[in-house]
Amino acid sequence: MATYEEIYGKRVEVLSSDPTLSAANEGQVWYNSTTGTLKSLVQIKSVASGANTSNSKQYRGGCGTQTANLVMGGEPATNSTEEFNSVSWSAGGNWPASTKVGVGLGTQTAAIGAGGGPGSPPQFYSAANTYNGSSWTGIPALNNARGYLGGCGTTTAGLVFGGCRIPGNTAQTYSEEYNGASWSEGSDLLVASKGMAGAGIQTAALGYGGSPNTTSTYDYNGTSWSAGDILNTKRGYAAGATDSASSTIILGGNPGSDDVIEEYDGTSWMTVPATLGTGRSNTTGGGSSTAAIVVDGSGPSNKTELYDSSINVITAAAWASGGALNTGRINVSMGGTQTAGIVLGGHISPGGEPKGVETYDGSAFTAATAIGPYPGDYAAYAGPSTSGIIFGGAPYATTSAEYNGSWTGGGALSTGRSQLMGAGTGETSAVAIGGFTDSTTSTTATEEYGGTSWTGGGAMSTQRGRAAAFGIETAALVVGGNTSPDTTLTAASEEYGGSSWTAGGSIFTATGTYIGGWGTQTDGVIVGGANPSYVATTLGYDGTAWSVRPNAAYAAGRTQTAGANGSAGLRAGGGPNTSQRDGSEEFTGEVSTVTASTLTTG
Repeated sequence: MATYEEIYGKRVEVLSSDPTLSAANEGQVWYNSTTGTLKSLVQIKSVASGANTSNSKQYRGGCGTQTANLVMGGEPATNSTEEFNSVSWSAGGNWPASTKVGVGLGTQTAAIGAGGGPGSPPQFYSAANTYNGSSWTGIPALNNARGYLGGCGTTTAGLVFGGCRIPGNTAQTYSEEYNGASWSEGSDLLVASKGMAGAGIQTAALGYGGSPNTTSTYDYNGTSWSAGDILNTKRGYAAGATDSASSTIILGGNPGSDDVIEEYDGTSWMTVPATLGTGRSNTTGGGSSTAAIVVDGSGPSNKTELYDSSINVITAAAWASGGALNTGRINVSMGGTQTAGIVLGGHISPGGEPKGVETYDGSAFTAATAIGPYPGDYAAYAGPSTSGIIFGGAPYATTSAEYNGSWTGGGALSTGRSQLMGAGTGETSAVAIGGFTDSTTSTTATEEYGGTSWTGGGAMSTQRGRAAAFGIETAALVVGGNTSPDTTLTAASEEYGGSSWTAGGSIFTATGTYIGGWGTQTDGVIVGGANPSYVATTLGYDGTAWSVRPNAAYAAGRTQTAGANGSAGLRAGGGPNTSQRDGSEEFTGEVSTVTASTLTTG
């Protein structure tokens, strides 16, 4: 019998404490002499429920990743397209015809859908279309009309194979390749099959499973097909992930295997110690062998399940209640961090404009030195809780004030404005962004503060106020807001480099006015707003694109937020306009921790 060292090339070490864990330790076994436990760093395999799709369907086409998935068509025959953003499904651009049993390949924003048919009267289509993230466009048709195809690849190097034709729904051996302009015949499958799953790229593909229910796996090298290792369980019409031909997964299928999951390492298939919560076939999916998604299926079903295999234990991002303000208010300014925050000024309806300042230590708010004669309603603040600057505010003020435990007058803005945005590190480096210069006019103006006076900076491309902004003077971000009062909202973001603005990633929808935001240009979060009702929506930004975070507990706007990065934030106060909140919420980002498993006790 081979020893562990002979198999893995690693000894079982005796250690007084667990080693520093990383991916390099995966598979390592050690004995912790202090706790008397034998431990190993192994992958944790699990299945969790995801958000339901809008309609119960089966035989859909699909593609993309676990966190950016796309499904189209389905039975009952439909032209609907749905997009998944890791938390929820939303409607995409309509598929050109009501179909089922088509195939999808590519990504959520660059996909191909091909083949399929209405089912009644019995016929299959050769039509193919591409998707750009919002709408479908026709491309050259397949050479052979059919449904129940397998597929993989991209919009410029795609591959579809197998399927069936009318009459008799007879399984086929066809494979076709797409080069971005036309389809050409590829080498035929070794065995006619329909309902296969696919993985990989056009020149290194894998087709597996299929109907009649089979354990067969076939490899394609861009020229010809060859037989691969067999599945442990017969299945067809299953979901597969499209990462690579040497690392993939199959989930569900039928019969007798509708909850079984198998992983492929390029050599052999292994049944994993996790099963789908709802067994099903006639389904679709996507993702990778370590992060896969299964969507809809027999029933028909509207269920989504997420499969993960990782050496990490994930603690999900979440909001939690924080301490209460001493004075509830809207239109506040905020700065600092989650455990050292500051809330300034604001508005109490009807008519009051509190100059009060409160600081936060991570558990409770304490009154600090009031702003005094300087405007604090609809103003902006930049900096930490101990040394910042407040500027602008109602009614279209040019004044600013510096704070270091007490207040002193600062330089005047060149353009008086209210409902503006701010960013920066404090009283020696701040930036005033946009806002409204009167009751109807927003501005693109940017001004920079160097400790004494404000000077003109680069103008934004889109005029706006009531938006979210964060970052530092040389790397700031602004997103959302109004371009005119209570009418035109924007989903656009812009990034500031210290002298000029460039376009950033747009949020999924214009979440409205008075959005809160914190963090850096490459690691930020926004929350809340009104469009026109107040929302609890929370989104994160990585410097390129926005993605969904858990909703806040309360739908609110007219508040600001504090935080050094996207992992920890604070928001306080806010409205609706006539019911000021005194509550606060704390945000903690997702945490991934490498965790060792105990194998046995000593």
